[in-house]
Amino acid sequence: MSYSERQAAAAMLDSGLAESSNRLGVKLFGQLWKEGGGNLTVSPYSVAAALALAYNGSAGDTAEELGGLLGYAPEERPELNAGHLALLKLLQDGGPGVELKLANSVWGMKGLPLRKDYLKTGKEFYDAQIKTTDLAAAKSVKQINGWAADHTGDKITEMLAEPPGPQAVAVLVNALYFKGSWRDVFPDRATVPGNFHLPDGQKVQAMMMERGGFIPYAEGEHWQAVKLTYGEGQMEMVVFLPGEQSSLKELVGQLEQGSLSLDQDFDSSRGTLRLPRFTASYGTELSKALQALGVKLAFDQQRGDFSRMVDLDQPVYFDKVLHKTFISVNEQGTEAAASTVIDVRAGSAPPADQPFEMTVNRPFLFLIRDAQTGVVLFLGAIENPLGTE
Repeated sequence: MSYSERQAAAAMLDSGLAESSNRLGVKLFGQLWKEGGGNLTVSPYSVAAALALAYNGSAGDTAEELGGLLGYAPEERPELNAGHLALLKLLQDGGPGVELKLANSVWGMKGLPLRKDYLKTGKEFYDAQIKTTDLAAAKSVKQINGWAADHTGDKITEMLAEPPGPQAVAVLVNALYFKGSWRDVFPDRATVPGNFHLPDGQKVQAMMMERGGFIPYAEGEHWQAVKLTYGEGQMEMVVFLPGEQSSLKELVGQLEQGSLSLDQDFDSSRGTLRLPRFTASYGTELSKALQALGVKLAFDQQRGDFSRMVDLDQPVYFDKVLHKTFISVNEQGTEAAASTVIDVRAGSAPPADQPFEMTVNRPFLFLIRDAQTGVVLFLGAIENPLGTE
């Protein structure tokens, strides 16, 4: 699909889906940041897609809570599903200079058939691969991890460390892989070692890439930002740098409160950008963060209601929601991957003549998004560009 064809298709999408997915990502990022900070990257789209797939299996008050987080009431699930289908088709066609792969799968417990209507919805709207295995057996770990690796360019190879167990009803998996080439690369010869200031006052030597010329640029009272384009402009990275009198913590707080928007207005400005190379992987269990955002019944062993997924005479609930990401940024572009697993169980700007300088030599925020649909694929913070975990 050409850039203009893709732009026309993006204009036909439900804009509310991108907004709700991005809003979920910001809320989730804020909760996880409170749990520890560090190099932290989440994929709002991956989490939103996995939760939407699970939402279709929920009922009653459990569905009301999930709907509140996803921004679509239970009776609006047909619109949510149609939106995800249209978005999935468009995202799968990243265009020249961009490789983007997305996949969903539903792993049912052997001998416990999932509802046909639920599986039909998963296939039809989420292109979900339907698989059956013994979720209590060790082989299920190898199977699910192998699937995640296959769909993330072997960047995420261990989603599960142990079998979900005999109480498992199903495991839902979403995987995302992104590789983008900068439209304007950073010259290799311009990369030199430079000081990067850590939150505790220490310094590390990072390899600082450098680019000059006209770059989309924005600034606020306590931050600077640039937009870096992939391919023909269909994908982009935005980097937010807190001012020297501010901090990453303050920037994350502003993002949560809405005083810092992901959708800044950028002007093409003449200046110089210095950005560290970095590689970071992140993994966490999202139950605590999701419950803090109001999704409680889905994790309740006595009250969880996923009766639209499976017909059992006992409650069905989320046991774990696992999320992992990987990202690597260098002079040529970016490679990134994300995967989300849900384990379901039963039981009980400056003047034009003034060049800007932006040296990213302290903790910063970044995002990668589809510029044409507005969907944020990755949202992250880097406190130490040398720290890979």
